[in-house]
Amino acid sequence: MSLAAPLRRWIAAVRARLRELFDSAGDPRFVVSAAAVGVLTGIAAIGLVEAIDLVQRLAIGGDGPPPEILPTLPTWRILLVPTLGGILVGALGAFSREVRGHGVPDVMEAVAIRGGLIRRRVAFVKSIGSAITLGTGGSVGREGPIAHIGASVGSGVGQLLGLASDRLRTLAAAGAAGGIAAAFNAPLAGSFFALEVIARNFATHTFGPVVLCAVAATGVSRLYFGAAPAFAVPPFTLGGPVEAPLAAALGVFCGCLAPAFVAVLGALERGFTRLPAPALVKPALGGLALGAMFCVSPHLFGSGHATLDALLRGELAWPTLALLLVMKPVATSTTLASGGSGGVFLPSLYVGGLAGSLFGAAALALVPGLETSSGAYALVGMAAVLAGTSHAPLTAVLLAFELTQSYAVILPVMMAVALATLVSRALRRNSIYTEVLAARGIDPDRREDLVLRGVRVAEVMDPRPPAVRANAPLDVVLARFLESDLDAVFVTDPGGRLLGQVSIHDVKEGIGEQSALGQLVVARDVCESAATARADDTVGHALDSLVRAGRDVLAVVGEAGGLVGALSLRTITEVIARQALRGEVLGVAAGDWRGTRSREALRLETGIGVRPLTLPARLAEETVQGLDLRRRFGVSVLALRRGGVDEGIDPARPLERGDVLVVMGDTGDLDRFERWLAEDGPDPDAAR
Repeated sequence: MSLAAPLRRWIAAVRARLRELFDSAGDPRFVVSAAAVGVLTGIAAIGLVEAIDLVQRLAIGGDGPPPEILPTLPTWRILLVPTLGGILVGALGAFSREVRGHGVPDVMEAVAIRGGLIRRRVAFVKSIGSAITLGTGGSVGREGPIAHIGASVGSGVGQLLGLASDRLRTLAAAGAAGGIAAAFNAPLAGSFFALEVIARNFATHTFGPVVLCAVAATGVSRLYFGAAPAFAVPPFTLGGPVEAPLAAALGVFCGCLAPAFVAVLGALERGFTRLPAPALVKPALGGLALGAMFCVSPHLFGSGHATLDALLRGELAWPTLALLLVMKPVATSTTLASGGSGGVFLPSLYVGGLAGSLFGAAALALVPGLETSSGAYALVGMAAVLAGTSHAPLTAVLLAFELTQSYAVILPVMMAVALATLVSRALRRNSIYTEVLAARGIDPDRREDLVLRGVRVAEVMDPRPPAVRANAPLDVVLARFLESDLDAVFVTDPGGRLLGQVSIHDVKEGIGEQSALGQLVVARDVCESAATARADDTVGHALDSLVRAGRDVLAVVGEAGGLVGALSLRTITEVIARQALRGEVLGVAAGDWRGTRSREALRLETGIGVRPLTLPARLAEETVQGLDLRRRFGVSVLALRRGGVDEGIDPARPLERGDVLVVMGDTGDLDRFERWLAEDGPDPDAAR
């Protein structure tokens, strides 16, 4: 008896098992890519910090903190420095819109909608714009720009390697994690910020690369800056029965303060948008306003690290704290609304530190025997306001722990953060980041909205819409309905320009009837206005148009108003289902689905499944249309991946060896199709 066949089966089984283990562990190339992004992001963070310091020394002179230097400068120079910075940033923003704003919403949009695609030049222009803004006094943080730069680096590396969109998203989020981690020397907080705010996904295949990138970026940063926390935090002792209600009260206070900060930022952004001044001039006007604020309080200059250190040590008097609590949100909002570049992460900590210090000073004066320092309450307030503005409570708690490296503050911090998050979300649904996305019509909490905004109308429209001329008799219109599965026929002029549509509900009584009206009534007599969209619009925009018009079908028109396609509500529903399934299936494993046989990736209901299956060499040059899988096997093609990259499905495009088809169908049909692929079995048509 020959042992060749059993040996081959045993080797095949071992290889299949090793392949499963390899896929579950993750592709080593992807792991190395995540680590490389972390190293590059750490280097970029070092470069940005040094660039900010250089610009600041050139702008105001000296090596000390701005609150000590500014009082020694003449008023004209204090006014000139931020104004000049605004002029430079405005000129830079004319060439690249990515310079403006705090960056994180742009990263969230890229990850949620654009498959992680970020233009490669963003890292360069964002670095320059942020260095100028912060170095000349912009009252913002450097952490937001570093996160944006890191995401750009991650996206650039992914694009260079030709990674699939799901991995590109992960690398972009990982780069953002590396930026926050390097800026604060806080890998845990950086990782969870990316997972909570940007990726909004804690799945294993996302978690691993994000954490690895944060660790690598932190390691590079520590080699240069040292291992000390971002702030000089003194040892705090919190305890006693009175601390819990005080922490709860501070959490509620910060939960009310956080949405107020978001509201101020939104109001000033709308104000600068309506300001009748050229876009190049607005950053200069904002800089001039900042200069006036610096004359009132030099603590508003720049990122405010020195002021936060003083808050944590309890060195600022309560009148100064009260003044800064009012002015800091205005200064930060003015910087960003006028077109400056910087983040809101550190300003949130700043405002929280002010609120906590004021609260602590009041508690020490009113509660007998309280020994906790106001600096301890400053730390609790920092975490609470950060959680309230970003809606990222895990990030806030972990950052407080990493700054103090002590569990002594964890319980009051958790109490305050939990209440601040609940109160802020009750008062304002959007965070400081999603508020920007909401203004763009994007709701990151609605998966179907993100799906529709990631697909263009041209990708799913019917390129041969049913259409008639305006003078076409009613009989011709009715015939077009019988030839189409759409609920509308479009009416065009002799040049092909859209005039309107005829709804089936308006003419359904005439279908099947041969009457004189069929020749007397023409299309223009029953024509009504049509909802329209452009081919390059998103499907989300098209759905908005359908809803507003109360239609089931819309016309797709070109630049000259010519009819080029049609899109129905039924097709949009199919897009939601298909894109959701593609996201579930293609994001399940970290591998590239290189095996001929693979495990079932998704079960929809009893007996129905979805699998990614690799095509053998014998099917090269075949097409999806030619294979006719629906008729022959009873399975439907949901997606195609080629060379690790998600491709659109073109039924007439020749397939290649190694292409992965994601197919859906009954489990038995899937098994039959998989056996046919693997064993070169008989044609199923012959078996029937």
